[in-house]
Amino acid sequence: MSNFVETWKGIATALGRSERWCRYMARRGADPLPVFKVGGIVRLNNNDLEDWLSRQRDRSITQPALTRQTPAEDVALRLIA
Repeated sequence: MSNFVETWKGIATALGRSERWCRYMARRGADPLPVFKVGGIVRLNNNDLEDWLSRQRDRSITQPALTRQTPAEDVALRLIA
């Protein structure tokens, strides 16, 4: 069995996402999807994929959840007499 996933379609299937999402994640600036091309064929190493997924999970767990403000807290109302 190969240690690589080849083609955007194969990568999308392995991740359970769309090809468009995979291409977007490969282009983003902060921690992109670790793909590379060999002879015009895009590849993704399985070990690199597992490391990347682990970093994504860790980052999603450690980021604080956004707190929602109630309408009274974000809008100051004044009574006009």
